Order: sequence, then structure tokens, then C-alpha cells
Amino acid sequence: MFLLSQVRTIVQVATATAFTLIVLFFLDRNFRVLPNAIHEYLPSHHAGQVITDITITECSTINPFSSCTLDPEVWRRVDKDLYLGRAMLGSAYVHVRRKREEDLGPEDKVVMDVSVGRMDPGKADKAAAAATDGKKGTGSSKNARDAEAGQWESRPLGLWLKRSAKRHASDDKTAVTGVDVLFGDDAVEAREGWEIKGTPLLLKGAGSSTQPAHITVQRGAPREPTKPVPRIGDNGRFKIMQLADLHLSTGVGNCRDALPKGDKCEADPRTLDFVTRVLEDEKPDLVVLSGDQVNGETAPDAQSVRDYMSS
Repeated sequence: MFLLSQVRTIVQVATATAFTLIVLFFLDRNFRVLPNAIHEYLPSHHAGQVITDITITECSTINPFSSCTLDPEVWRRVDKDLYLGRAMLGSAYVHVRRKREEDLGPEDKVVMDVSVGRMDPGKADKAAAAATDGKKGTGSSKNARDAEAGQWESRPLGLWLKRSAKRHASDDKTAVTGVDVLFGDDAVEAREGWEIKGTPLLLKGAGSSTQPAHITVQRGAPREPTKPVPRIGDNGRFKIMQLADLHLSTGVGNCRDALPKGDKCEADPRTLDFVTRVLEDEKPDLVVLSGDQVNGETAPDAQSVRDYMSS
């Protein structure tokens, strides 16, 4: 009888504990009632900082009142001139405002999505939702409600942000935690967890020498790159392939000795196409990049070149 009473007590305590935890979970999800110290150890917590705002500044050498510098205590500048120093009279920079999750105030919004284009992305969202509803005959369905849930905010040069003031937004896996800029018509994002958003920024007065500038964002916590594991074939042999002097540029590059002469030739795609064919034919166990992969004269942004090569 005593054992039965103990079992009943344990079951009651366990049930009460489980119920309390469930209630706390839903309250914290909507109203953030748990202390910040506890959030530091939750799996969904983003180590580091979340992005609360993004903007772009433009400045001109002939306008002394223009400035490409914002308060460094509030904004971090991505130190890449969007014109890569090729504009005659101006420069432009992306600025990011970020905070640690525990420092977020009630007035702060977390950036949940980014887009680039001439039109408000919300209009496309609503049109897509309406089309889906029309096919399903559901009228005002979840898709329509989702389309209206967050308003897109306009920023310079065709940049659009969707931000959330919900208290649990910073814990969302889709929250933006990093912003960068890549250049070139052939720009790709090779880093895990990063993606290029929308079209290139709408640079003003961009000439033929200006490379398209793309906004790329990271979502969630940073991810460690997967380390390759050396392998040896069944025959005991280990094939090494050496790549050197690729001389890749920011953008597609120009061929120096195009054949037939006079034809348009994009050097970088042609070079990597050749490398791809050799890799497929030789199937090496290890590839060594031994130098001069970036052409200094035509690569003002080496990161764009590195990501293009890594892809």
C-alpha cells in the first residue's frame, strides 16, 4: 500500500511538472518570460548577434554634406565599396545594425528576410497567395494571412527588409544573423548557411566597368564547414591534382588570347569549365591549389572570386 502511494505521488509530480513546462514553453514562445541566462543554453538560441536593421549610404566627392559613415556605436559597415572604387564621383556602402539577443529591447525588430528589386516583394507575395487561393477555392486562407503578416520595408538601391517585433523572433531559425556583399554577374554563394537574395542592387549611374553587387545573408547560427576526409583507392594509389595560375577575376573576366580571334570570350567560366572536365576525367583523391588563383589587377573583391572558385 505504501509503495502504491509513492508511485501515485511520483506520477502526480511528473504530470504537474510536465504541464508546468508546457505552459512555460508556450508563454516564453509568445511573451519571453524566461530569464536571458536560460536562453543562452537553449538549442534554438543564436550564438552571437541577430540583425535588427540594414541600410545603404551613398556619398559623393563633390557633395561635402554627403557621408558614407554612420555612428560606429550603432552600425557596422561592410567595408566593400559597392562600386569597387570605379565610380568617378561616388561610393556606397552597406551598413548593418545588430544586437545580442539578451540586449534586444521592445522597440527592436529582427530582420527575418531580405530581398532586392524594384518592386515591393509583398505585392508578389499577395499575388502568389491569391493565385493559390483561387486554385484551391479557399478565399482568405493561411497563404493570404501569411502574405499580410509582415510588411516589407524599403531601403536605398532596391533593398527590402521584412522585420518582426515578436519577442521570440530572434530564436527563429530563419532570423538573419549575417550580411555580406558579393560582386559579378557570375557571383555565387559557396558558404554553408548563406544565400544571395534577389537581383543585384540598383546602383545609380553604374557604368560598363561596374560589377553587379549582390546582397547575401546568413540565417541562424554559423555553420562549421565540412572537413574533407582523405581517401585511398582499393589499389592503394592516391592521385593528387595540382591547380595553379587560374588568375580568376571579379566577374567573368576577359580572355587574353581568345580563339578564334575577335570572338567574345569570358575567361573565368571557360577556365572553370576546363577544370571541371579534368576533375571528371581524372577523379583525383586530393586537389592542391598552389597559388595565383586570383588575378590581382582585375579582382577588386577577392572573396567573390574565392566563392566562385569554391562552387
